[in-house]
Amino acid sequence: MSLRLRLFATYATVVVVTLAVVALGMSVLLRSYADRLSDERLELTTRPIQVQVASLVRNDATQQELFNALQEQADNNNIYLLFADSSGNIIKQITPNQSDYISPRLGSLPIALAKAETGRFRTTDNRAFIFLAFPLTGQYAQSAGVDKLVLAMPRPNTLAVLASLAWPFVLAAGIALVVSLLISLWLGRTIYRPLAGVTAAAQKIAQGDYSQRVAEEGPQEVQQLAGSFNRMASEVEHSQTRLRQFVADVSHELKSPLTSIQGFAQALLDGTATDEITRTKAIRIIESESKRLKRQVDELLELSRVQSGQAKLAREPVDIADVLSRCLDIYSVQAKEKQVELHLYAEPGLTVTGDADRLEQVFNNLLDNAIKNSPEAAQVGVVSHKTDSLVQISVSDSGPGIPADQLPHVFERFYQVTGVRTGVGLGLAIAREIVLAHGGTMEASSPPGEGARFTVSLPLVETK
Repeated sequence: MSLRLRLFATYATVVVVTLAVVALGMSVLLRSYADRLSDERLELTTRPIQVQVASLVRNDATQQELFNALQEQADNNNIYLLFADSSGNIIKQITPNQSDYISPRLGSLPIALAKAETGRFRTTDNRAFIFLAFPLTGQYAQSAGVDKLVLAMPRPNTLAVLASLAWPFVLAAGIALVVSLLISLWLGRTIYRPLAGVTAAAQKIAQGDYSQRVAEEGPQEVQQLAGSFNRMASEVEHSQTRLRQFVADVSHELKSPLTSIQGFAQALLDGTATDEITRTKAIRIIESESKRLKRQVDELLELSRVQSGQAKLAREPVDIADVLSRCLDIYSVQAKEKQVELHLYAEPGLTVTGDADRLEQVFNNLLDNAIKNSPEAAQVGVVSHKTDSLVQISVSDSGPGIPADQLPHVFERFYQVTGVRTGVGLGLAIAREIVLAHGGTMEASSPPGEGARFTVSLPLVETK
């Protein structure tokens, strides 16, 4: 069953059940209302009869005069008059318009009366009556052994009352049902249409169209679903774009060493490299390109592990000054060979939570790039200081800098800055992912004439 049909069926069921409950409630209310009206009518009808009977009894009217008067009242008011003794047995019964006598069930009439009393009884043929009974005194009552007069009339049938209202009720219920179902169709449409849009968009994404987006409309929950779907679609599209770019980058970067390896290996196999010098050169190039290829594959695997969160990082206090000091010690020889001066200013006592080895890898990469891109007799500065709740570490060089239009791309895989500045390959991409895994950020800037500056910001751990 489709969602649209289920929504319609649900609304229809709710409407029908509601109408049934309303009908049941109305039947109960009508029953109570009909009983109340019958009680009031009986009281109004029997009051003059009661007065008349009491007057005739007090005045010692004859039995025939009493019966004649009561028969007239019974005919005019459609009421039954029952004379009963102190045990509740019927002595005399006067029926309206010569109708059949009624026989109340045993024990349903009052036995002893001190004052007027109302109630209900059922006959032996299961007809329902309401009654008003009052005590009798006088010569007739004493001589006939009668002590009460019971005035009774049929209790109104609830079904009959409902039947009289059946057509208006059915008409009103039908109109309410149609209107409710139309409203339900409209409400269901506001839910179904956005969901149908999400379904259609999901199917197109599954077919490879990652540009699909859906309108954020309908109820709040459906809008949230549409918003989440759009964000998911954006992430999927971005991931697919990055995957295609990654495949293209890998194909391009690995093609060069593989081509060299294949070419020189073929030269060795077909005898083109005839002399020892040529063969040695070919072997060295194959070895060098193999190492380069292995290094690129290792870096790709490491980048993939870091980006996917599979790389395990230690979570322990790390003194930034100690890490930077070790990094400068490692690159002091390389800097001296190029006559580059390394300057370090590390504010003491700045601690972050993370993996010391991984953070050292980040700053080693930045130092390596800074030294490579600095001219001879230049300076490379490393500064760390506290800024609000962060530790900021900047590494700046005196090289040619990075063009402004290329700054946003320096952290991309295999991106190589054009011009005299050397390429950065995967190193910066890996470094940035490590910083992100530590909850920090990494930015690049290149003020005109001042070389390049890379700034790492990490959450500071407050120490007592």
